[in-house]
Amino acid sequence: MKLIALLLITILILSTTNLAFAHRDGCHSKHSCPSDTGSYECGDTGYCSECPDNKYCKAGKSVSFVKDYQTKQKKAEPIILKKQILTQKASTALCVGNTMCIQGKVKSVVDGDTLHIDTYKVRLSLVNTPERDQKGFVEATKFTKMLCPTGSAVIVDQDDRQPFDRFKRLVGKVYCSDKNLNAELLYKNHATIMKKYCEKSEFGSDEWAKKYGC
Repeated sequence: MKLIALLLITILILSTTNLAFAHRDGCHSKHSCPSDTGSYECGDTGYCSECPDNKYCKAGKSVSFVKDYQTKQKKAEPIILKKQILTQKASTALCVGNTMCIQGKVKSVVDGDTLHIDTYKVRLSLVNTPERDQKGFVEATKFTKMLCPTGSAVIVDQDDRQPFDRFKRLVGKVYCSDKNLNAELLYKNHATIMKKYCEKSEFGSDEWAKKYGC
């Protein structure tokens, strides 16, 4: 009888000890195998040799949950993009060259050929729309607002050969609603090609630019 009582007490003590370890560092749910001591502490080797496919036991070695989480967080951080180093949503087919490829949102439309995109004031490369006091200004501005409404996602391919203009605006080709805004303005007769910049622009040899005079 005493032997049975002693055995029960021993089991109770061991169970209590294991429970104390089980929630250490809040890692209980992060492991499917306990350690040799009954602990689920982050990075504990535990029974890695018996469960090598466990997420936290790779090739018989422990993997820290904290380190794993930090790695994921680092990968998830926003990236200021360079051409050919795009987020998964941006297509590498849209940007070529070596200057910036920006995936952002339209903050406002100034006129037909100028937009505020994130922190940049962007001037469309090679195309020119009517100014405020010229015929066609309202129509061109409305068209750009329709194709690239405020809050919409856009991709800007900065012009390698003319990255900024004299007003320090970023110069580039803008994609809105899966369309090339520069080209669409020409197609709809809301803009004219700026021939003097054809040889100075990365996009002078693009089909849409050549079609309208480059």
